[in-house]
Amino acid sequence: MKKVEAFVRPERLDDVKASLLKMGHRSMINYDIWYRGTENEINQHQGHGRSSLHDFMPKVKIELMVKDESVQNIIEAICDSASSGQIGDGKIFILPAEEAVRIQTRETGDAVF
Repeated sequence: MKKVEAFVRPERLDDVKASLLKMGHRSMINYDIWYRGTENEINQHQGHGRSSLHDFMPKVKIELMVKDESVQNIIEAICDSASSGQIGDGKIFILPAEEAVRIQTRETGDAVF
């Protein structure tokens, strides 16, 4: 079992959710966050000839638990649906998860999915 943490552009969240739902993966958590990646500050134009530099950009953090055999398909689905081809599309982190327990029934492991 793995925990997948994906940091994506807020405007791509609906596409990512739709892609994961199409795969049958319904369970996820998302947070609005501010994220700083490995790139330098990003110059954003604000109109009227003005621009500003931002070092933290808005992102959405998506967390989901997946079976080991589903990890690669989940990564591909997120990459395909979150990519704009531009700097700042985000990142995905895969972490090991020791155990999962459904509180209501006390089921554990893959039964929780």
